[in-house]
Amino acid sequence: MITGSDKSIDMLEKMLDVSAIKHKVIANNIANINTPGYKRMEVSFADQLEKVIKNTSMNKFDTLQPKVVIAEKDRNETVRNDGNNVDMDKEISSLLKNTLSYNTYSQLLAKKMELVKSAIENSKV
Repeated sequence: MITGSDKSIDMLEKMLDVSAIKHKVIANNIANINTPGYKRMEVSFADQLEKVIKNTSMNKFDTLQPKVVIAEKDRNETVRNDGNNVDMDKEISSLLKNTLSYNTYSQLLAKKMELVKSAIENSKV
């Protein structure tokens, strides 16, 4: 992580890391769609992030770690006869949403880095 007083850069880097992990977990769910007894996995991170954001004195994004957990049961979730609960439509939807999030975070980080670069170049003049 880039050190300094700008926590937004740290936050964006962490969100990119979380999105990359989510992508792997979703891909693993899709790969196991025909595995009997397989339980859908997900990445738990939002609750931790919310606590850090609410508690400004704790403001340490680098301590946050995403956790891969068995997905909580959804009311509309159907479990097949073989015990597998992966729904391809939901996984593809999650994958698309995660891809959009990743692209957004990377674009924001790129813009932020452009601003930092510009500030450094202008301070040399």
